Amino acid sequence: MAALQLAELQVSGDLAGLLRDFMRSEGDIHCELYTQLQSFSPSSRISFGQWWALLDRLQQRFPRRHIGLDLGQRVQPAHLGMLGYLTLASDTVAEALLEFQRYQGLLHDGDKASIELQGERMVLSWSANYGPSTRLSDEVLVGGLLRFLRLMTGRPDLRPLAVNFTFAQPDDGQAYIDVFGAPVGFAQSCTALEFPTAYLDLPVSNSDPGLKLLLERQAQAALAVLPDSEGFIQGLRKALLRAMQSGRANSAQVAATLNMSERTLFRRLSEQGLSFKVILAQTRTQLAQEYMRDKRLTLSEIALSLGYSEQSAFNRAFKRETGLSPRRYQQQIST
Repeated sequence: MAALQLAELQVSGDLAGLLRDFMRSEGDIHCELYTQLQSFSPSSRISFGQWWALLDRLQQRFPRRHIGLDLGQRVQPAHLGMLGYLTLASDTVAEALLEFQRYQGLLHDGDKASIELQGERMVLSWSANYGPSTRLSDEVLVGGLLRFLRLMTGRPDLRPLAVNFTFAQPDDGQAYIDVFGAPVGFAQSCTALEFPTAYLDLPVSNSDPGLKLLLERQAQAALAVLPDSEGFIQGLRKALLRAMQSGRANSAQVAATLNMSERTLFRRLSEQGLSFKVILAQTRTQLAQEYMRDKRLTLSEIALSLGYSEQSAFNRAFKRETGLSPRRYQQQIST
């Protein structure tokens, strides 16, 4: 299993600018959410958990809008910081994607994009090694990348061959087809964009070799000094797994395993915008998803191995985290 969950890693403060710009364009600046967004600078880092919460709050303010899709279509270079300008200075789409892959740690700490050629198709994908993301976050990621490819090539008509998401199909699936102009798959094993390989040779409109060389040096230096958010969380994850195996997955047991007080454990988590309850729930969810791929295990056996006293408690917790019941999730991954 993954050592970390995505919610515990971080994204660049530049992304807060995307939400600020959206709210400013809607005239919605006299509220607590906008004030909070103003507190994030481009040099700051935001935990994925905080980023997801910000997106959820924005969706609540605009309940009739497809916020994730809408934000993705509004992405500008400044919202990606140095990485955005670096890719725009590249010579071709192929070069830009390689730079994106190489330096995307500047944008987030999560799984790096994988670029694979499959005949006449190029597949850009993100695995779920760090656990599931959220629907809104994935919509911003995929929609924003497509928007950026259109910006850098000057081709607003550029379309993918297919788009895949890991979350279950929403009721308004047609909205996704309207945005991407391509078939959209849901409940897939990974998030992915597929393009014709011919797109790799498309020139970038604002290519600037001299500027690219300068930005590359700056990106290397910035990447080298990024804080490591993995050390403490990796130790916590291992302690949690041991505690679950012993049937004592509580904060006191985990703190003792880490040779610290509960108070120190809670403080360290709070510093990263996390809570013990959230990490425990996410760890159990990811383990459950892995266990359910083994058809030899029953749901009651999985519930017991995760420390639940009753299968009904496991069912409620799993649905709260994923939006699906365990049985429904099993049906989706087996189709």
